Amino acid sequence: MPDFQTLKQQATEYRKVRNYTEALPLYKQLWEEYRESCGVWEGWAYAFCLKQQKDYKKSLEICREVYTLKPDFKNIKDVYAWSIYHTEIGVQTINNETQFFRAGTGILRLSTQEDKSVKKEPNYPCIYTMAVFKILEYLNDKAIYPTDKILEWTNKLNFEFLENSPYSFTDNEGKTRELASKKEQYFMWRTKALLEKQLYQECIDLCENALNIFENFHYSNDVWFARRISLSYKGLGQPETALEQLKNLLKRKNEWFIQKEIAEIYFEQGNNDQALKFALDSTLSFGDADKKMNLYRLLADILQHQGKTDEARKHIEFICKIRQENKWKIDNDLQQQITLFSIDLSKLSDFRVIQNELRRIWDNLKFDAQDKLKGFIRSILPNGNAGFIEIDKGKSYYFQTKDFKGRKDLINQGQKVTFFLADSFDKKKNQPTKNAINIKPVF
Repeated sequence: MPDFQTLKQQATEYRKVRNYTEALPLYKQLWEEYRESCGVWEGWAYAFCLKQQKDYKKSLEICREVYTLKPDFKNIKDVYAWSIYHTEIGVQTINNETQFFRAGTGILRLSTQEDKSVKKEPNYPCIYTMAVFKILEYLNDKAIYPTDKILEWTNKLNFEFLENSPYSFTDNEGKTRELASKKEQYFMWRTKALLEKQLYQECIDLCENALNIFENFHYSNDVWFARRISLSYKGLGQPETALEQLKNLLKRKNEWFIQKEIAEIYFEQGNNDQALKFALDSTLSFGDADKKMNLYRLLADILQHQGKTDEARKHIEFICKIRQENKWKIDNDLQQQITLFSIDLSKLSDFRVIQNELRRIWDNLKFDAQDKLKGFIRSILPNGNAGFIEIDKGKSYYFQTKDFKGRKDLINQGQKVTFFLADSFDKKKNQPTKNAINIKPVF
């Protein structure tokens, strides 16, 4: 039987050439049969080989023993942190949330965030950063947004140390895809939480920092940062600044939620006409109905103020129906509206019936005060998604085929139509313009 030194020498030689398969049983024998002769280095080497062979549970067990012997031993801290990560953090399913967060805290005690710009091994991941990001990803997926937890865990990071290079990969179709860098993700998570927490000035400062740092943005993050700045100004009691910025943002990104936020500011200012205009634009823009319930509540409030009780009631009925369809609870504010309008939840119409009634209401409210124009389709662009409508006086207006309210086979050159005009913005000419919408064929 080989003695302690011979076993140790053989194990060390295998480990140094990365032959962990041969090294592991030798370290196991050393640790179990010559325990009194083993020190922290032998324990570290045993745990290290276990980790390299992906036996993370056993590695964790050995790390705990070695750590007890010498808590300030740097080498064991690294293996210990990785073993915790693989057994508690980087797993597919989190069964025990308390243990999950405890494990994350443990990793942070064993490691430090590394500055990737100066690290000698730039491709070697930082276990500290990996653990924090795994926890932030978990938090960000929660149904109820955990604002305080997001702030707590982003606060553990120094964003200047985070990688700024996007992550590229090839998907199953052979296409190259690119994901946001860790630094950009950090700004995404923290600015959202700052806005939710009403820490408006800090949100503005961090969003402006992000807009200055990044040249290329992912997932339209430049729009999200600009939007959060605008909403923060609103929260700071500067609605005019918020309005100006949101309207500029709308020129770049014609999204329903931006229109809704503009409508909210106008309504708070008592400008019901402008509030209704932007709220209607928002309802008629692309977006899922179950995401727009706050918008429908806003429209109900605006219409109530304008004395349009029946139209307001229909919006509350729609909200109730959406919640019924999704089996969501009725909150106290909605219950008050149900009582106010004497709505019988057991007698609500089908979802599609209410939605179609509302679409007629929205169209009527939006276009009743406008002049209906007549013309003909002058041309269709090569992509088939847009074209131009010409009126009798020779002036033409751009339109998108999605705004054609009729059979799609009627979208042909020469087809007579009626239409209305809507405010738009020509990005190429960098100026406001009018587009044709609500286009209907004439026979």
